[in-house]
Parts: sequence; C-alpha cells; structure tokens
Amino acid sequence: MVEVTERKLRELGIGEIEILAQEADRPNLLASVSGERSGKSLILCSHLDTKPPGELAPWRFDPWDPVIEEGELYGLGSGDMKASAAAMVFAGAALQHVGLPVGEVMLALVADEEAGSTHGAKWLASAGHLQADAVLIGEPCGVTEAWEAINLVSRGVALFKIKVTGTQMHSSISDRLPAVNATVHAARLIDRMHRELKDALTYEPHLLCKQGPTVNIGVTANAGVFYGVYPGNAEFGCDIRTIPGMTRDQLIDDIEAFLAQAMAEEPELRAELHLEDIYFEPTEIKPDAPIAQAVKEAAEAVLGESPPFEAFPGATDAAHTQGAAGIPTVASFGPGFLPRAHGPNESLPVEDIGLGAKMFALAAWRFLNDG
Repeated sequence: MVEVTERKLRELGIGEIEILAQEADRPNLLASVSGERSGKSLILCSHLDTKPPGELAPWRFDPWDPVIEEGELYGLGSGDMKASAAAMVFAGAALQHVGLPVGEVMLALVADEEAGSTHGAKWLASAGHLQADAVLIGEPCGVTEAWEAINLVSRGVALFKIKVTGTQMHSSISDRLPAVNATVHAARLIDRMHRELKDALTYEPHLLCKQGPTVNIGVTANAGVFYGVYPGNAEFGCDIRTIPGMTRDQLIDDIEAFLAQAMAEEPELRAELHLEDIYFEPTEIKPDAPIAQAVKEAAEAVLGESPPFEAFPGATDAAHTQGAAGIPTVASFGPGFLPRAHGPNESLPVEDIGLGAKMFALAAWRFLNDG
C-alpha cells in the first residue's frame, strides 16, 4: 500500500515524502504540501490497513480485486478506508497544483489502526512525528446515508475479559461431590452483565452521545477442557465504547463493584476482571473549533448543506493524534458507510471518493487561510 501510494504521490507532483516505521513491514507514509510562507498546519489522516476478510463464501467478488458495479466500488477496505486515503492523495495533489499561499498540509497514511495502532498513529504520536494545529481523520462517516455527520467525538475503547473459576474434575461424579460449573456460572454472569451493566456504569449525559456508552458482553467466549472434564475455568471478552467524561479508573471501579455484588448474591461464583492492553480514552473537540468550522464550510460548499456535528460510534486514531499528541482532531469525516465495514461485500459509491477529495482540499484551504 505504501509503495503504491508513494508512486502515485510522486506522479502527481508531491515529492516531500517520508516513510517511517517502528517495524519494517508496517510502514507509515507522511507527505507534505508546503505553502509560500509559514503558518498553521493540518494533518489529513487515513489508515491503510484493513480487517481480515473473514469467510470468503459470502463475498460476491474477490475481496482483494476491486470491482465497480452500478456506481459502487466493491472490495476489502473500499470504505474503511482506502477511499479516504485515495481522496486525501488527490486533495493533497490539488493543493500542490494550485499552490498554498500559507501553511502546510501533511498526509498521514498510517499502518495498524485496525489492530490498535501500535505501529501506526500511536507510535508516530509517541515518537513526536505528528505535530500540527489540527487533524482531520477520514473515517467513513455514513451510517444510514453518505456524509451523514461531522464527528467531533471519538468514543473510547475498553476491552476486558472476565475469568470465572469453578471445579475441574472428572465429570462422572459431579452429582456426587460438591462442584462448581464455571461454564454455567459464566453464562449466567454474561446474561446479567448484558442486562444490567450499562445501568451500573458512571457517566454523565453527553449532547453528541445521546445513547451513552455501548456495552457488548460476551464478544468472545472460551470454557472447559473436553468431554469428561467438569469445567473449572471459563472466560468471556467484553467491549465497552466509552463517551467523554468516562475514565479508566472509574470504569474499573464500576465493573469490580458489579462483580462483587454478583458474587455476594451467588456465593459459588468466582469472577475476576482482566483488562486487555488496548484501552483508548474518548476524545472530543467543540463545534466552534477552527477545524470543525472549516470542515462544515467545505461540506456546505460541496454538498449544498452541512451534516450535523455528532459522535463517531467507534474509536479512531484521534485517541493518538489528540489523546497523545494533543492535536485537536475531527474524529471522522470521510466517504463510506460504517455498517458495511468489517463485513463481506464492503462497498461505497464511487462518486463519494471525488466528493471527499474536494471537501478535504477545501477544508484544508479554509483552515490554513482562516485568520
């Protein structure tokens, strides 16, 4: 991806390119378009990686062979988010062609976002490679319709496992000796957490996150050893998408208090919280932030009206560009539909790629020339 993108950038006249990598096989591409004089700087950011395609049978076309049919581009990552990367390449080329009077636009085409950004934006931010006055991330902003929202909030991610301990022994005597079935207790706990945990979490209502946090219990599950073995251990994974104001420490306290209450009411239950390494704080910027207003004006000019300000349902690299690097970030405004991502037959309208290029270029122009 980086080789293809670098080739196209040079073909379009952008020669100020850096390839940076924490791991050689996970490179990041940074390309710059500089103005005639110094001023503000803006990063246009897209990730180049995708989720795996999963089972191939449901795909109408080869996931890695892009196909255009009736105005739709089909292929793995078409919306999430190679369309955005392509649009940003051509936005950068357009700005290079007309000449920026002031400031700088950097294209940050990064690795590894789908697996936590360890080798991508997270590393770039921690190593000091991301410095700017604002960032616009081109994650697909459509849910039910294209260009549905300008997302100023990137919700946080908290991934954790609950491990349940029971009695491992020969299953033929489970009716003769005291025994605790870890699988059964895990199943009961999954059901209880599914029904009750969200109401037990501490958070304040947020104007752009009207649904509050999203709580998914049992996204993974593993239990038992084999037939003939009474299950002494079970575990299940959980995924909470947090909203601004929620903190890691408070979330841990809330979950542990919930487990303590469950164990008090079910003496045989032994459950422990185990946090995963992936935890991202939520981020947000205000609607009056200069980059938010620049995107709004660009959308009005190209689409005829501006989408509302909202919150991105998931997490984005804003957790690193804003959370770690401290740069105000529009968490998501780009071509594509989130519900089509991470599934078979991912697609988006071809025309939205061109619209994205226009809006990215115009938003950059307005941001850099504001004031």
